[in-house]
Amino acid sequence: MSLTCSASRGNVRWVAKHKVLLIDDDRGLVDMLSMALEDAGFAVERAHDGKSGWEWFSAGSPDLVVLDLVMPEIDGLELCRRIRENHTTPVVMLTSRDDEMDKVLGLDMGADDYVTKPFSTRELIARVRAALRRVSMGAGSAEVLEIRRLRLDRSKRDVLVGETRVMLTATEFELLWILASRPGHVFDRDKLMSVLYGDIVVSERTLDTFVKRVRRKLRAVEPSFDELETVRSVGYRYKE
Repeated sequence: MSLTCSASRGNVRWVAKHKVLLIDDDRGLVDMLSMALEDAGFAVERAHDGKSGWEWFSAGSPDLVVLDLVMPEIDGLELCRRIRENHTTPVVMLTSRDDEMDKVLGLDMGADDYVTKPFSTRELIARVRAALRRVSMGAGSAEVLEIRRLRLDRSKRDVLVGETRVMLTATEFELLWILASRPGHVFDRDKLMSVLYGDIVVSERTLDTFVKRVRRKLRAVEPSFDELETVRSVGYRYKE
């Protein structure tokens, strides 16, 4: 976050702003989105290609990244992959192609959400706020959940399988927390999407992709990990 100084009746007050890194080669769109995000209370850094975007990300530690799928130098999928190698920073991907496979590829590479062009600035801001809200869920809480080989610390967002730490994004962590907090309970897809995204409409394919990502990360640590079960035509549950 960045700190902005504001004055009121002679008193100085420091206000924390979330810092958003906006990466898109459409300069007119970047200018428009930057103004909208700044008006909504965010601090914005801009980049116009994947290479400079990666340099900004590496140097600036933003709270969230908004990036285009198709860009020169480094495309959005590759940039998202690089971010996910060592960071859980929320990523909202922009795409001009309303192709389901493009969206799934973005999510599978580690994006937290996507917006299809053309879109309203109001929609983007809502999705940015929702992604940041998922990061803040459980902040300051001392809740720790242990179930067999799995240990979740919500305040630190630590995930351990046995003695090995697993790096999950905020969305992945919340999904796993919800399921593991009630072993054996079947959560339908609508309920899970409502908890994770609020009033924002997302497809069932989006949720399925997140479950797939969590399974893949847990099984990378322990190949026999099969606690996340699919209940056909309904949703998911954590094995009792």
